[in-house]
Amino acid sequence: MTDRRPLRPSSVALAADPALERLLWDDPFLRVISTTCPPGLRLEGEIDLCSRDLLAAALDEAVRFGSGDLHVDLTSVTFIDVAGTRMMTTAAKTLSRDGRRLLLHATPPGTRKVIHLLGWETTPGLMHCIGAML
Repeated sequence: MTDRRPLRPSSVALAADPALERLLWDDPFLRVISTTCPPGLRLEGEIDLCSRDLLAAALDEAVRFGSGDLHVDLTSVTFIDVAGTRMMTTAAKTLSRDGRRLLLHATPPGTRKVIHLLGWETTPGLMHCIGAML
């Protein structure tokens, strides 16, 4: 199981404006960065069995403690398995109960196809946005 403790910010996170983003987890498979403008998460790496716990923890924290819509930037994600995709649709359903949405930015084509094939494109609160977050 992956260690869930936050690590010291990487040079990438330190170079960014600390008021706008904060490195939550830096794992060999997945890096999770919290953003405030727009409010959400930027994910980098692979989302699979090895990193699923990190994604679950990050989504849970963002859903529970955030307000408004949750933006998830997938620009630097190289792979997402079906279970990782399901976690995002589950988070979208939870957000929709409070009138909030999960906005996926730069969703990889394979992930969009999985969402379509499984009928998850009609998930309440789930939206796809073209391109990365601003």
